[in-house]
Amino acid sequence: MDDSIIMNNNDDDDDNNTIEHSDEIVSDIISLIHSTTHSSYVICSQLSSKLISYLSQIHMNDNQWHDLEKAVERFDQSIDHPDLRRFRQLIETISICSNDCEERNYTLGRDANTLFESICQLQELLQSHVNLHCTLLSKLIEQNDIQLHLIDVMNLTGMNVGNQIHGILCDIVHLLCQINRTFSVTNVIDHPIVSNCIRIIQTSINSICSTEIFSGDNAKPTVIFALRLLTDLLLTNESFPVHVYGQLSNCVFLKSIFDLIENSGEDNELILTAVKFILSFNLRFDYPHENPIMLTLLAVNEQISCRELIERLILLFNRSVDPIECKTTNSIIKFFSDLFGDQATTSDALLYDSDRRLIVEIISRELSDRSITDEATTTYLSLLELILRSQSITSETCTRIDELQTSFRAHLYAENCLKQNRFIINEILRQHCWLSTNDMPFYL
Repeated sequence: MDDSIIMNNNDDDDDNNTIEHSDEIVSDIISLIHSTTHSSYVICSQLSSKLISYLSQIHMNDNQWHDLEKAVERFDQSIDHPDLRRFRQLIETISICSNDCEERNYTLGRDANTLFESICQLQELLQSHVNLHCTLLSKLIEQNDIQLHLIDVMNLTGMNVGNQIHGILCDIVHLLCQINRTFSVTNVIDHPIVSNCIRIIQTSINSICSTEIFSGDNAKPTVIFALRLLTDLLLTNESFPVHVYGQLSNCVFLKSIFDLIENSGEDNELILTAVKFILSFNLRFDYPHENPIMLTLLAVNEQISCRELIERLILLFNRSVDPIECKTTNSIIKFFSDLFGDQATTSDALLYDSDRRLIVEIISRELSDRSITDEATTTYLSLLELILRSQSITSETCTRIDELQTSFRAHLYAENCLKQNRFIINEILRQHCWLSTNDMPFYL
């Protein structure tokens, strides 16, 4: 064979390998930019092209590449970082508008555009830092002069600046709490913004209900932002001022939230945000008969069916999804336990027999799928005991007798069965003999 032909073939292979390698590098660069910025692939492609073009114009050796990495670190840690400067400029501008509005005590007028543009830019800046899990702003937020400006920002929620701005302000404070976890406790929970959030939610819901559609002043995002902020504060487990606790527990306010859940059509974001608020608030109460959520559900039962709420909770329960992600308590199980925990009065009013059967079926599956030493099984067994105690499930209506008996037997025979689980199972068998079998060992 001609040597020139062999050489040409080798050159073609090298060219193909080079092209494939280049394609892989560019694809990786574009993917990295996209995963970081969440921008469209068109923008990521243009950015990568500009970046490669710039790098091709400079000649770098290996040591200089290492120096560049250190330069990036210095840039990120600089006290004169552009994002730090921008953050300070924006909150100072908003603070001036806030104080100006407070002094004049009427709508901002010519300052309205400045305020709106500034808070939108601040919201975008904070959201980008939260998306990237960046803590660059955290220490700055703790500075006294910055906190004074942020108080002015929060004060705007009580001024006549419009429903849309109220919503964005609530989101800004929510994002600040995400960046600096102590900010909610040190600056927000005692601030009038909490009461303002409650008022903003009620006003916006009234607007939604009166028009039967979301009004032009962005009532929907305003409600979502305000509910998210309240949920943040509830999950701190810190005490609220007495008057705020009274506002949160007010039957009229809670009824408006239940109304929102039932009448939001298929708006999943709005419904799930309201459900998360209810679940987070419900975690605050140990006794169902003192729980304003349970008391309100019972009081408004003839006016609101609450089917959307119940069906959403059962769906989440079936998927083993806790939207609150509380480390110590499953908020869904806690809610159902409270429904059945007041002599079943609330559960009788809200749940259908089919709901109870479905909940028992889910518990049965969880007990079968989980390890005997899994501490989460205790909460499932406790809920099952409450449901059975209500006498709403009997041998005739229970569709999972065999599965429950198998799970009980496995726990009782296991040497490593949790003591609390063994006690609950024995209590269930003592009260409901139709679940027991002759080969079950009854001992504590």
